[in-house]
Amino acid sequence: MPARKSVISQLTSVGEGALGKIAQNPVTAKALEGALQAKERVEKLVSSVGDLETRVSKLEKRMDALDKAKRTAAKKASTASKASSTKSTGSA
Repeated sequence: MPARKSVISQLTSVGEGALGKIAQNPVTAKALEGALQAKERVEKLVSSVGDLETRVSKLEKRMDALDKAKRTAAKKASTASKASSTKSTGSA
C-alpha cells in the first residue's frame, strides 16, 4: 500500500506542476481572459433576452385585453343591428 501512495502522490505533484506551468504561460492567460470576456458578453445577452421576454409577455397581455374588448364591442354591435333589423321588418 505505501508504494501505491507514493505513485499517487507523485502523479499529484506532477499534475500540480503542469497546472502551474500552464497558468504561467502568457498564451493560456490570454485565452482565459478571452473566455471570461465571452462569458460576460453571454451573460449580458441572456439578461437582455430575459428583459425582452418580460416585455413581450406584457405586450401579449395587452393584446389579449384589446382582443377581448374588440370581441365584446363586435357582439354588442351585431346584437344591436339584429334588434334594429327585427324591429324594422316587424312593423312593416
